[in-house]
Amino acid sequence: MFTSSSSVSGLQLHLESATAKSLNANFTQGWNSQTPPSPDPSRQRQQSSSDSAVTWNAVSEASFGTSGSQLSAHSQEFKPSGQWKQSVAPTSQQSTFITLTEPINYRHLLEKPVNCDWSYIVQKIVSNNDQQASIFLQQKLKIGTQEQRYSIIESIVEQAYPLMINRFGNFLVQRCFEHGTPDQVHGIANAIRGNVLSLSMDAFGCHVVQKALDCVAEDIKAEMVMELLRRVAETVVHRYACHVWQKLFELRWEGTPPAIMHYVNQELTGLWTQVALGETGSLVVQNIFENCIESEKRPCIEEVLANLDVIARGQWGNWVIQHIIEYGAQEDQKRALDEIIQNAVQYSMDQCASKVIEKMLKFGGPEIIDRYLARICDGRADRPRIPLIDIASDAHGNYLIQYILNNASKQHRDLVAAQIKRHMVSLRGSKWGSKCAWLVERYRNQTSGNTMINAGLSSTTGRDLSSHTHAGHGPMTKGGGARSESSGRSDTSGTNTGPSNNSHHYNQTNGYHHKERRGGQYHNMA
Repeated sequence: MFTSSSSVSGLQLHLESATAKSLNANFTQGWNSQTPPSPDPSRQRQQSSSDSAVTWNAVSEASFGTSGSQLSAHSQEFKPSGQWKQSVAPTSQQSTFITLTEPINYRHLLEKPVNCDWSYIVQKIVSNNDQQASIFLQQKLKIGTQEQRYSIIESIVEQAYPLMINRFGNFLVQRCFEHGTPDQVHGIANAIRGNVLSLSMDAFGCHVVQKALDCVAEDIKAEMVMELLRRVAETVVHRYACHVWQKLFELRWEGTPPAIMHYVNQELTGLWTQVALGETGSLVVQNIFENCIESEKRPCIEEVLANLDVIARGQWGNWVIQHIIEYGAQEDQKRALDEIIQNAVQYSMDQCASKVIEKMLKFGGPEIIDRYLARICDGRADRPRIPLIDIASDAHGNYLIQYILNNASKQHRDLVAAQIKRHMVSLRGSKWGSKCAWLVERYRNQTSGNTMINAGLSSTTGRDLSSHTHAGHGPMTKGGGARSESSGRSDTSGTNTGPSNNSHHYNQTNGYHHKERRGGQYHNMA
């Protein structure tokens, strides 16, 4: 590319002018400081680069046009290369405020430096039950900076009560107890003051009250308890408030705890039976048994034992009696067991009380089983059918007889099998009694098989092996395998002491006894 002479002369004049300005500036600086400029190499390089930039600007403007053309000074070709870049100190990441627009991009807002109008998001939870907004703010409280946490919780405290009774907002308030400052936690506690009763009886607010009892100061906690004690009888059996009561009995106090049970016993004297019969009240009563001292829970225990017959037959009350049998004091257990055995026949055939009998058989030991069997095998002179057979044929009682046949000692099993053997015809025709009859037949087969094996071994060895067992495997069966108490099947694949797999007269799964119809009549196939 060729240029005209006028352009070259203009360029020379411009270069000379730039050089003169540079020399004049250096001379003026040296004259003003009265000392010659120091020969700093870095400064010389910077100066040379500055002169080069001036020269190139002059060339570009004189020869190739103004800025913005293809080869202007601001083009990519004339930007300094890597060796000319000046090092810049890293700066801390600054926060960015974002104006919220719908729909909100919560994923972008989760970034640490991003801030926004937190009050707007809190309002979305209160007004629209926005689950995503609640989840976002909970995550932000976990991963956000201290300043962000403070700002978010401040926005929550402003609308604390509406959030406490909100389906998704109550979780957000609970997180504030974990991440808030002491002043902010105190602010949330102030929102609970005066509203303990309404919050405790709310499906969502009761969770906030329970969380607050774990986190607030002792004086505020005591105020909350006293507010709840105003309506004991109503809240103890309430669907949601009962959980707050359970939390109260589990609390640990650093100083002297308030006399909670003193007020509770005053309010509920004569009402403990009704409380124990309720679905929620039975939980509270069991919680009192576990967490209160003897003097505090004694009035409740005495009233429950005095009305054991009614409570044991209740759908929820039977669990209270089971708790006394399993965990109660020895004297209380004895009183409960005496009355249960006295009514063992009626309880064994009751849908709810039969569970109390089962608990008694499991935890009472051989002595209790002896007393139970003596009670249900005691017949009358005018009626040869003993209560044990009625219990074995009952929809609820048959499970008790099955438990004895599967888990009791040999002496107890022999006693039950001998009584059931006399009524096999009646039991085989019963839907529930057939289960017990089948277990007795299996037990008899196993016993006779063991007797035959022991007799054969005794004739060869001269020893009685009736009590011989395999180490770790239990009594021997006919096939030499270990007997399974629960399933009625032998552990060896070749021997099965229960019904045949191909039999149509027994059901392997539930042990039901079936009949086959022939010629319009039912024939017993057992």
